[in-house]
Amino acid sequence: MANEFESARTKIVATATQKLREFSLDFQELDVSRVTVNGREAEFEQVEATPDLSPIPEVSQPMKLVVEPHPSTRPKKGREFVVKVRYSGDPQPITDPDESIEGWIRACFPLDPPQTCDGAFVVGEPMGSQSWFPSNNYPTDKATFDTLIRVPQGKTALGVGELAALTQHGDGTATWHWTEDDPTGTYLTTATVGDFIYTVESMVENSTGRTLPVYNAIDATANADQLAAINASLARAPDQINFFSDNYGAYPFDSTGAVADRATGVGYALEVQTKPHYSGSFTFGTPSINISTQAHELAHQWFGNSATLETWADIWFNEGWANWSDWYWSFLEDGGDDPAAIWDDLYANTPDEDWETAPAILDGDPANLFHFFPTYQRGAMTLQGYKEIVGDAKFFELARTLLDRFAYGNVSTEEFIATAMEVSGFAGADLALLEDYFQQWLYGETKPTIVPDDF
Repeated sequence: MANEFESARTKIVATATQKLREFSLDFQELDVSRVTVNGREAEFEQVEATPDLSPIPEVSQPMKLVVEPHPSTRPKKGREFVVKVRYSGDPQPITDPDESIEGWIRACFPLDPPQTCDGAFVVGEPMGSQSWFPSNNYPTDKATFDTLIRVPQGKTALGVGELAALTQHGDGTATWHWTEDDPTGTYLTTATVGDFIYTVESMVENSTGRTLPVYNAIDATANADQLAAINASLARAPDQINFFSDNYGAYPFDSTGAVADRATGVGYALEVQTKPHYSGSFTFGTPSINISTQAHELAHQWFGNSATLETWADIWFNEGWANWSDWYWSFLEDGGDDPAAIWDDLYANTPDEDWETAPAILDGDPANLFHFFPTYQRGAMTLQGYKEIVGDAKFFELARTLLDRFAYGNVSTEEFIATAMEVSGFAGADLALLEDYFQQWLYGETKPTIVPDDF
């Protein structure tokens, strides 16, 4: 399958916060042929962003599409304006400072040629979305999305949200139209295309009585054993969603689903909004969904997708909550270890050097964004420690308060700490000690000395 946009268009409807003589969009090196602002031709230039992201040559330098509207259509403060961008070309994945890839990734296997490719595995964290559409690619600028993908008939094309229409055309192509009316971070979007076993089913959310569409897509080359294992995991997804709904509040979106694909060279899953994506093994792209990973990605729909980090330095919030949620679900529903025992083991046995990277600082190095211990483990330990300090009732009150307060928006580390201290009900010396606890666990660059037994 050709990996090419014959003709692509992005339409952005935005509100100006100031008069704009010029503005820029995050967009990589596809060929832009036309930009209009409020219906009139605009000048544009594609340039590299500054400063350099990394000294590693293989790392993708972010690009900007700089737009200069015609004077008669310059956006005015407080006014809505419309930008349309036409472009084409061969989209390429983005390589991050840790040398992982994301964005528009050809879905191929095995890792080395000769390869079989059937489409694209499209994931966006942290920068990848700008490899295939222009936007303000920052987590605080959420938007609603309509995604229309025209592909050869027989291919499946997936976007965030719900399927609004599937139109067959006389030229042998089909357009898949997905719509997501809940605010969505750009990094949580997708336009995955390929040969899939595609199904539409439904589930009932017990806490609300809602019936949710379930859109699942499994790579069509999965063998019988792989297909059975993937379907066994997917069959448990409704129970996992209901587990988190019972503990955190109603599922934040209007549908759910999953994509299990072959995409060599990826080797991770991502919490794409409404449709977590699972790439299979790094080398061969063997399609699979680990049940524990599925719990993690579904928990992200609450923590990360609905209540989203404010800056990438706050990524411990997304990953700490998802990691802790996996611990908790696995313990109560899947025979896993007690989170308190996991906390004890990690605190006792993690080498001193692993404590040197603080979750809310990450040494200021984007290569540490997905560093497992500070971002995932220490983030989850911070939450488990708080649970032991304040008790179960206050802990889940914190979870629900965060989701009520920051739903469909963004939350910073400082806002998390303030909310946790407020919910604790502590005063005086206990409150001061709790503040020191968070400072040590989230900002400290040595092993924390304040532990739950100190309260």
